[in-house]
Amino acid sequence: MRRLGEYIDTVHQRLTPFKHWFLQTIGVDPQFQGNGYAGKLLRPMFARIGKEGLPCYIETLDETNVQLYEHFGFKVIEKSTIPKTSLTNWTMLRKVQ
Repeated sequence: MRRLGEYIDTVHQRLTPFKHWFLQTIGVDPQFQGNGYAGKLLRPMFARIGKEGLPCYIETLDETNVQLYEHFGFKVIEKSTIPKTSLTNWTMLRKVQ
């Protein structure tokens, strides 16, 4: 876990050396997915972030989340395999809107 965290932190610092928001952890219990709860979690944050005029960074290890985040305006800026694992990390950025 420490190596995973160090790798993700390094990628984050390298890809976003500018002021931004970082949405680190969000989630919806699988039994409630598909009911709009992700939007209910994200939209208030996007409103606040928009007022500040900053981009927003997010990362996921789950490919199914990529499409969800793209729906909310994020674009994949890097896809990488975490060294010495079979895990894939998608780093995504939502530009100022």
